[in-house]
Amino acid sequence: MGSRGRHKPTSKLPTINFRRKFKEIYKLGFVKSLRGGDTGIGKTLEELFGIPENNVSNDFQFGGKIIELKSQRAKASSRVTLITKSPYWDPLSAEEIIRKYGYPDAKGRQALKVTLTATAFNARGLKLALDRKHNRLNVVHERDGVLCYFKIDELMERIRTKLAQNLLVVFAEVKKIRGKEHFHYCRAYYLSTLSEENFERLLSEGIVVWEFRMDIRRHKTGKRGLFVRDHGAGFRISEKHLPELYAKREEIAP
Repeated sequence: MGSRGRHKPTSKLPTINFRRKFKEIYKLGFVKSLRGGDTGIGKTLEELFGIPENNVSNDFQFGGKIIELKSQRAKASSRVTLITKSPYWDPLSAEEIIRKYGYPDAKGRQALKVTLTATAFNARGLKLALDRKHNRLNVVHERDGVLCYFKIDELMERIRTKLAQNLLVVFAEVKKIRGKEHFHYCRAYYLSTLSEENFERLLSEGIVVWEFRMDIRRHKTGKRGLFVRDHGAGFRISEKHLPELYAKREEIAP
């Protein structure tokens, strides 16, 4: 999922009637992947949709709207990064949290690499807690209370810059024929209007999680002292639940 901060001029985007095009693609049945590896599903779909190879993004336009095309394997359960954003380190700093609730890693560094949900405390006694009254998502410890926090509206602002406001998600069944992946693009949803209410619900249900991935290490450049290394702490969501972030969801009939 790329940043939505810059769009190509609409005059350079192909115009595609996606409802009609999806019906045509559905009738093709299983189509041989045009590229090996994980990117084959997207490359093959873009080709079938008629999005040019030199199109920097996988956007198209229809009805005066810019729409992003996204493909997913129907049975995929892996999480993707929604956004990365550091919390407000208050009342504790990142280093204080790692020292107090972390553990020595394989290299002897004090580290904390855990997944936090809003449904239960993890093995380190940490979880997320929504505080809608104060517009906060708190990181809490089961005994010590709030350790740091995010502002919910700022998280949503970051999500809106990361995800398209209009998104066409196409799911594909996958099978191998003579050792080659083939895709049947069998289900599609047109999504619009990212919803803060839905984001909060997905957090409260443990579908959106926050992964804390940090350790404390020494500088290698001759500098004295220690520093906190962030390995990409961020909010993640299972790909199959991505459509639920949107308030409006239209299933495209094949």
